[in-house]
Amino acid sequence: MDELICGNVFNIQRYSLDDGKGIRTCVFLKGCPLRCRWCHNAESQCFAQELAYHDGDCIGCGACVRACPRKCHEIHGGVHLFNRENCTLCGQCADACPSGALEHIGKSMSVEDVLKTVLRDKLFYANGGGVTLTGGEPMAQFPFALALAKAAKEAGISVVLETSGYAQTECFLKMTPFCDCFYFDCKADPALHSACTGVEDTLILQNLDAILRMDAAVVLRCPIVPGANLTEAYLDKIVALAQKYPSMRGISLLPYHKAGASKSIRIGKCAQTVFTPPSPQEMTQIRHEIRQRVAIPVF
Repeated sequence: MDELICGNVFNIQRYSLDDGKGIRTCVFLKGCPLRCRWCHNAESQCFAQELAYHDGDCIGCGACVRACPRKCHEIHGGVHLFNRENCTLCGQCADACPSGALEHIGKSMSVEDVLKTVLRDKLFYANGGGVTLTGGEPMAQFPFALALAKAAKEAGISVVLETSGYAQTECFLKMTPFCDCFYFDCKADPALHSACTGVEDTLILQNLDAILRMDAAVVLRCPIVPGANLTEAYLDKIVALAQKYPSMRGISLLPYHKAGASKSIRIGKCAQTVFTPPSPQEMTQIRHEIRQRVAIPVF
């Protein structure tokens, strides 16, 4: 294990049940080359550290005013004012904030630092659980992601990688032996992929093919976002991939939700477009349509 390899981690979520088999510890790496219109982790996009302000949690105590060396915070009439332009992201205000209204997002951590947290829950991984590398895009911090995956495997821990698929193919080839499963995104049909995510899907499909040729276990993750990516061409693409690669473990349909929309505002960015989430009936219909045309599980 190389302690000198560090990554920018913005969250480690323990006892997760939604990111792979069993109980998992999810390590969220900061930074992503995509800009999905529906991104539910806006704080994961930028590679640099950021400061979030949760206005509903502010109690107006003034601790941030006293802690900030650049006078970025003011309290006037019980209203908290935050001047981001002068902020150097030192994090002193977040450290002083007693209510958690200010949050420093992103922390440099070594492989050993992260693995210590993961190993705390090793007892709970017995029934198929383990660590899930997610983000952001974990492959955008490839040296750290690879070192962490290797270290986890050496410690006898299952590794799942959640990825958009957008990284150099040779990086995926190096990562594959250390991953028990890939949760690999299929985000839109080719005609809309760039408009929806900021990148074309050519490299992504190339990488999917490459890891499947190495007999990787793959679950295809498909966000369902009415008004953005939900087209017949998109459903046809999902079906075509399932038919081309019958060894895939399944298709996971992910209904859009609005929870991520407010995160952009918290970190000082423009508000995202808010789409209408698909109804349970719509999801049932979409799942039924795909199931009729593929041989692998759809869930």
